[in-house]
Amino acid sequence: MKKILNKETISYLIFGVLTTVVYFLTRFFVVYLTGNSMAGVVYAQISAILFAFFTNKLFVFKDKDWSIKVVMIQLLGFIIGRLFVFFLDVGITYLAVQKNADFFIHLFWLDQIDYNSFFFASPLMRNFIGSEKLLNEFIFALFVQVLAIILNYIISKKAIFKK
Repeated sequence: MKKILNKETISYLIFGVLTTVVYFLTRFFVVYLTGNSMAGVVYAQISAILFAFFTNKLFVFKDKDWSIKVVMIQLLGFIIGRLFVFFLDVGITYLAVQKNADFFIHLFWLDQIDYNSFFFASPLMRNFIGSEKLLNEFIFALFVQVLAIILNYIISKKAIFKK
């Protein structure tokens, strides 16, 4: 267990959670402004990728080489590594939010929830989970982000910031 929970993985988890916060805030802000879930995914992924690259380089893997060539190669590799998660996110959003939302809303009984209760109707939560469609989107966005944290750590450690 000590081998898995070392300083690096704990740092990665902390910055992974912060990256997820950046992702969610960006995604739902864009959805709020545009009403477009796919645009939310694109902007959220771009924001999260850039945030994650710099925090991973600086704080997680403590890579000190800031030469333009190294940074560009790492950033390109980082982006390529994140493309899989990006397409996974787009695919899941398309299938579970755009095309089959009603199926998942009924499957998870999201249509049985009282969205006028304080928790769902509070000003802080209303734009994130204040309706069955938003809660469905939130659930699948969270699912993808958990997968992203795991997959992106493996890719970053083994391919991008390897020592």
